[in-house]
Amino acid sequence: MSDAILQLKKLNKIFIMGKSKNPRKALRALQKLHLDYESAMAKHDDKRTADLLKRLEKAQQLFTKELYDESYKTSTGKQLKKRTDKGIVVHALSDINLTIKPGELVAIMGPSGSGKSTLLNMLGLLDEPSAGHILINGKDITAIKPRELPNIRSHELGFVFQSFNLITTLTALENVMLPLRYANVDWRIRRQKAEKALEQVGLKSRLHHLPSELSGGQQQRVAIARSIVNNPAVVFGDELTGELDTRMTREVMALIQKLNKAGQTFVIVTHNPEVAQYCKRIIHMRDGKIAKDMKVASPKAA
Repeated sequence: MSDAILQLKKLNKIFIMGKSKNPRKALRALQKLHLDYESAMAKHDDKRTADLLKRLEKAQQLFTKELYDESYKTSTGKQLKKRTDKGIVVHALSDINLTIKPGELVAIMGPSGSGKSTLLNMLGLLDEPSAGHILINGKDITAIKPRELPNIRSHELGFVFQSFNLITTLTALENVMLPLRYANVDWRIRRQKAEKALEQVGLKSRLHHLPSELSGGQQQRVAIARSIVNNPAVVFGDELTGELDTRMTREVMALIQKLNKAGQTFVIVTHNPEVAQYCKRIIHMRDGKIAKDMKVASPKAA
């Protein structure tokens, strides 16, 4: 068992914009090669798996260097037609190596367009890389069939968003019970776990209140309770204090620190330096790369 919850290894993410036919063909060939690799893994064909992995990694490396003809040939053994493409290729993430360990409280920061939201999508398995590997507890997720990812996300990962994303017609208790319902947990157990999660975030007396009857800070507490109700390995926050004032931000970060001290791992994307000060580790993104990764000796107490 790995001592890391999440690992990104030599990860790249490329977006193809406009009518760039050759890059798109090369990308589709990569995806087909990846499916062949997954199939060989599932059949425990070790020799074929090793051969396909070698080809896949070489084709991915060529693709990230914008050598699309060579990447396509490595993937398929065929040549691409020569053409002048219209469009651009955006390198959102370039050669990212990152490890998240149990008990960490990490802030990801960077200017707009730096890649921090794309990095969060990779960590949260909300998007797939153009190249590289994502591992959860030492298991390579990039070799798992896409239909299996929702089950992994619902059991291993929790999410908190800036806009809370609560269902307005459901009570706080019902909102927190939702992830357990999707995980096919028995109703009585769902209720018990949801009540416990709401108690953990200080909302034991607000179980039956609708979101419209709660303050912004309380709504975010409900969202946090919903994110931890499945006991996930890690919770991701995307600008989770973005719609809160200074006092409510302090209250929410005090709650995050409390849950973190109890063992919950958090990774938070934020543009707010004050929020980052409450974290144990700060990762600065710039131009799709990790510019700085620093541990905080004495995080600010909320």
